[in-house]
Amino acid sequence: MLKKFMRGDRKEEAALTAMHEHLDLLCAAGQALSELLSSGSKDLVEKIFDLERDGDAARRRVLSIIFEGAFLPYLRPNLCRFVELVDEAFDTVEDSARYFNLIPLHPSIADECRRIASFNRQMCEILILAFELAVRGEDIREQVLAIRILEKRVDDLKGDIEQKIHEVPVADFWQGKFYSDFLHNLTTFSDLIEDASDALYVLTVSFR
Repeated sequence: MLKKFMRGDRKEEAALTAMHEHLDLLCAAGQALSELLSSGSKDLVEKIFDLERDGDAARRRVLSIIFEGAFLPYLRPNLCRFVELVDEAFDTVEDSARYFNLIPLHPSIADECRRIASFNRQMCEILILAFELAVRGEDIREQVLAIRILEKRVDDLKGDIEQKIHEVPVADFWQGKFYSDFLHNLTTFSDLIEDASDALYVLTVSFR
């Protein structure tokens, strides 16, 4: 449906390609974070940092093309909002990896954290599908609902962690802060993906 409202030049196609690349990179980073929480391999931290840098370049490319005049003017603010929400989600993945690298993940909350990372990865995959469907002019309500269901599961797991967090020993103030920052970023990802899916849905509704 986005293509129906484009003006036919190559800028829009280039922007959509860069947006898809941005989403693909986010999904790869989410997969790497899920693997990091399972294996603890420090190489995955650097991989996530590299993916975030590539994602930031893709974001800048999208916004540059839009600012150069791609898409009809009334579409640009919502498209930019969608791109920025995806980028904020990317930042939470990078920060989750950074703080995970500074803490020993305690067994009392490890399973919940790994399940959250898995749900986050699934939400990103669904968002990519929703984007592809939106570009083709198809209904994305099913994907938006699926993302909301997974976001609710993340919220439930966050509640479970909050009940157990007092069992986690910390060496000092800073380790406690790193735990807090890690958990905040890990659980904020799902909120941002839900917001991004809502923004995409608003775009599709405005086309009808």
